[in-house]
Amino acid sequence: MMRLINFLAGFVVGVVLGGAIVTLYAPQPGSETRERFLSRIEAILEEGRRTAESTRAEAHARLADLKAR
Repeated sequence: MMRLINFLAGFVVGVVLGGAIVTLYAPQPGSETRERFLSRIEAILEEGRRTAESTRAEAHARLADLKAR
C-alpha cells in the first residue's frame, strides 16, 4: 500500500513540475503547447492506470496466496 501512495505522490509532483517546465520553456505558440502538454498528460495517466492495475493484480494474487495458507 505504501508503494502505491509513494507512486501517486511522485506522479502528482512530476505532473505539476513537468507542466510548469513545459509552460516556461515552450518555444511554440500557446495552443500548440497546450496540445502537446495534454497529450503527455494522457500518456502519463495511461501509464499510471497500467501501474495501478498491475499493483492491484499483484495484491490480489498475494491475498489469494495468504488465504490458501
